[in-house]
Amino acid sequence: MSKATSQIQIAEERASYILSASHGDYAGAKTPDGKTLQELEDGALTEGGALNIFSREAFALFAQYFAIGIIYGMLPALQMPVYNNYLRLEGYQTSAYSVLVTLGWSFKVFFGMLSDCFPIFGYRRKPYMLFGWTVATVCLAVMTFSPFGAPYCDARKIKCPSVTPPIANLTRDNTRQYYNFDAPNGGTKFIVLTVIVGFGYVMSDCAADAMVVQYAQREPLAIRGRTQTAIYIVRYIGTMLAQLCVAFMMNGKVYGGTFDWATTPNVMYAICLVPCVCIILSTIFVLVEIKTDGTTFREWVASFWSLLKTRVMWQVCAFKFINSVFASFGATPASPIAKTWAGVTPLNDSLSGVLGSLIWALMMTFIAKWGLNWNWRWIIAGTTLVIISIDSIIVYLTIWDVVRNQWFFNGVGLAEYVPSAARFMVASYCAVELADVGNEGATYGLITTVANLASPFASVIYKLIDSYFDVSQAQISKDDTHVRYQVSYVYLISYSFKIAALGWLFLLPPQKTELQELKRRGGRSVLAGGICVFVFFFALVFSVTTNFMSIFPSTKCYRIAGGQGCKK
Repeated sequence: MSKATSQIQIAEERASYILSASHGDYAGAKTPDGKTLQELEDGALTEGGALNIFSREAFALFAQYFAIGIIYGMLPALQMPVYNNYLRLEGYQTSAYSVLVTLGWSFKVFFGMLSDCFPIFGYRRKPYMLFGWTVATVCLAVMTFSPFGAPYCDARKIKCPSVTPPIANLTRDNTRQYYNFDAPNGGTKFIVLTVIVGFGYVMSDCAADAMVVQYAQREPLAIRGRTQTAIYIVRYIGTMLAQLCVAFMMNGKVYGGTFDWATTPNVMYAICLVPCVCIILSTIFVLVEIKTDGTTFREWVASFWSLLKTRVMWQVCAFKFINSVFASFGATPASPIAKTWAGVTPLNDSLSGVLGSLIWALMMTFIAKWGLNWNWRWIIAGTTLVIISIDSIIVYLTIWDVVRNQWFFNGVGLAEYVPSAARFMVASYCAVELADVGNEGATYGLITTVANLASPFASVIYKLIDSYFDVSQAQISKDDTHVRYQVSYVYLISYSFKIAALGWLFLLPPQKTELQELKRRGGRSVLAGGICVFVFFFALVFSVTTNFMSIFPSTKCYRIAGGQGCKK
């Protein structure tokens, strides 16, 4: 119960206010045409005027995010029906899957650097979009046409118990044939390919993100953020459509649902494959990009390191990482108790995801229309406290068997999308204010990557902590007082960390004006910049390694991977 961006290139000779302001006078910052900041349209950071959202450029940009939304909605939604119910992975493994399937987002800064520094045939964005979509297309094609293994227990033939009976009993009543005890290991190939798909479409997303930053910087101050909000709304429309497909096509009994029929997981991968092929054609024939020279790698490193040393950059990065680590602190028994105690079906789970995406889109629309100039700290603090209160009531009523209903469990908890959307939009707005000309992709990628990286890092920590509690699939199936206390402790730890996340709000500037002022007057620190780089790489390597350990048979038993410890 308890989890990114758009287009056209402006001429590189135009200097942004941000670059000028970071080295000189705020009021006197000039563009190459000699115009001061005040002469730009109503506080825009660069020239060019706001993007017409009904133009060809906007259409091509929206198409990118619609395709991203399809994949972003489909692959994570397979966690419960396929990996928790069909293959019967443990809770810590399904938690690892939810992290690995979005792991590519943790590498956005590197993809952003590629599109900033290494143009191909004069284009900095389109080639990387095409390459990313091609990688995703190839992997999805392999998954579409590769046979998916048999389920752990074929619920179409027998009534599958929560706890598997002794093999002797299965042999005696002739039901052993309906069990596939190797099923939990059979999903490894598809998980690895899914991770590669994630890297592919995130590469495309990063190139599009850089274009979004350029468009957003052309917008007047009063409406800056409109383009970002529009592409996110389009993305979540695609996400909702994908989740609807999972809801109605994977609610068969074999996936823990109620329908007498269901498609195979291969069909879901085929649905993702179609928009990948279409967006490749759109990128070639519709997307507009002006040829420009890329920033040299040496200049890019110097510019990016100079930006990273500024107080505003490392302070925002510190806030995003620390706050998001605490806020992303979940609980490994989330999927098992949803299925075993609340009786959540794949249909309900997917419909809840659809409604969650709708809430997310509406929240972003609300912020874009009325809240662009609201205090960021109050938005995050207020929504977080309200949602933790609601979520904790739902969870504990379910744990202690006061109310166990799938609609109550999933439905009321949808409110958690509100603070998530608020945190996401604040990070996006910060990135636009911080980016310099020539490093738009990497800057946007770093700010969003820091937040994205926090989730897998937090996952490692809470899986390690939860491994010392009796919250496995088998234990939850017992549903006795001991297990209920164990699950209660796990969630108490989770909520404590989420509340503690608010203690770091002092690092976040209240709004765009304060952020720009901090960038202009905040000073620089080589030590702080170096710490940012070290923490980033450490968290990246640590979280990637340990989360991959959760899905491989030989390493999934280690506590650092979320297991109960390997027996010699």
